[in-house]
Amino acid sequence: MGRSTLVKQKTDIATAVEVLAKNINMSYEQVANEVGVSKNTINNWMSNPEFIERVYERYMQVAGAQLPYVVQAMIEEARLGNVHASKLILEHFGKLEQKLHVKVESNFEKFISSVNAEEADFFDITNEQTEVLDAIEQHIGDVEIEVPERHPSNDKPKLRDAYEKARLKGKVKSKMKDLSEKDKQAERYLIRKRAKKVGLEMLPPGRHSKSVKNEWLEKLEKLENEK
Repeated sequence: MGRSTLVKQKTDIATAVEVLAKNINMSYEQVANEVGVSKNTINNWMSNPEFIERVYERYMQVAGAQLPYVVQAMIEEARLGNVHASKLILEHFGKLEQKLHVKVESNFEKFISSVNAEEADFFDITNEQTEVLDAIEQHIGDVEIEVPERHPSNDKPKLRDAYEKARLKGKVKSKMKDLSEKDKQAERYLIRKRAKKVGLEMLPPGRHSKSVKNEWLEKLEKLENEK
């Protein structure tokens, strides 16, 4: 296997890793068309544990970079009153805990709670006890809590639940689309930087075929290896 063939194979593998990591739902045939190799080549690479490990590691990097955008999308939805988004955000930041309360009562406590108030004994409190209760009441005062007006959507909780889930899903999807475009811009910037470093001219503006792109990338890899 010649040097140019090895360089092309390295480039194709690196491209395949990137495509698979960013497009996990792609079929092998689609990946092969994107990379510019045969479907059998992708099948062979996917049977290699080292290749799968590279795809997994790159996928974790890509997924990790998306998390801030997902969190931001949920925050924006939560501020608009989306209950599902609010719950997820609170859980993410550890502000909401799922607790199971178990109440254990002694036999005496069970007896007290079962006593009918009409049958209970009443007693008068002293003047001193009255003064204490009055002091507590003055200290606490009357607390008024402003409750927002009930939204009409609360009359149909199931419909609102479905709407909020769909809205949150759309918000996250929109953020992911923006992130994907930013990833492409960053990738193009890095390629331009690499080409400038070895003195290689960029391809002219416009759309280019896979073979032209791969040929240019092979040239870039070759110049980098010669330095």
